[in-house]
Amino acid sequence: MRRFRLTITAVALVVVAAGLGGPVPAAQAAGSFKIGLIGDTGYSASQDADLLAVRASMAGSSLAFEAHDGDIQKEGSACTDSRLQSVRDVFNGFSAPFVYTPGDNEWANCPSPSTRLAAIRRTFFSSSQTLGKSKMSVSRQSGTPENARWSRSGVYFATLNVPGPSGSGGPTSADVSWLNKTFDAAEAAGAVGVMIIQQDNPFSGGTPSALLSALKSRTIKFKKPVVIVHGDTHTHRVDKPWSDVPNFTRVETFAESGSRKWVKATVDPASAGVFSFSSVSAP
Repeated sequence: MRRFRLTITAVALVVVAAGLGGPVPAAQAAGSFKIGLIGDTGYSASQDADLLAVRASMAGSSLAFEAHDGDIQKEGSACTDSRLQSVRDVFNGFSAPFVYTPGDNEWANCPSPSTRLAAIRRTFFSSSQTLGKSKMSVSRQSGTPENARWSRSGVYFATLNVPGPSGSGGPTSADVSWLNKTFDAAEAAGAVGVMIIQQDNPFSGGTPSALLSALKSRTIKFKKPVVIVHGDTHTHRVDKPWSDVPNFTRVETFAESGSRKWVKATVDPASAGVFSFSSVSAP
């Protein structure tokens, strides 16, 4: 976890469309939908309260699903099963299907990382169902169940276990394999967009080079909109960090002083760009 000054950037961008489950031909994509994106929560009691406010705000937004990109406690805080269970209960109170990928604070930075990751897998990833009051089925990677994949109306989504701030400790070979299989599935289905969700900021020098190289090469080959959503460096932004890859967009979620804010992504297959992003403040 790093602490950076929060900056807020609202940018409209691009990607695609709707329908849960397995491969969906792009030709079948129809109708827009919205998703909620958060991360880096639970660094204090007040931030736990902020998360409940965000949950209430999201409940009134008719979201198709919500995703948390990792770090569910403060760095250096006690790494306990009770904390995991408490957070799981909060996540299960979100109205829409809720997807989570682990961050460094809850396992990679703990005294016994392998023990904590095993506990996280038992607590959050014991079945093919997501969290949330309303659940959806996802595909999980064998041996690395936190790596999930699902689709909605021609758009493919996937989570990767890449803990910030250095990317260290994550299952690199499994992540590269899951990333490639996600793009393989998207291409086979004629998908119109791909979104990858992980904790580490891939542009701060931490994400393993093999994974970052695979992401860039597959995005170039895919030619259609690709978005990566991450947390870690606590600076909300929506930008295009690769000037030579115009179909790629990066979204960093809110943190710290922005803990009562969340990112709403509107996915509209009928629009030219398909993905657009806006910031929402919980009352």
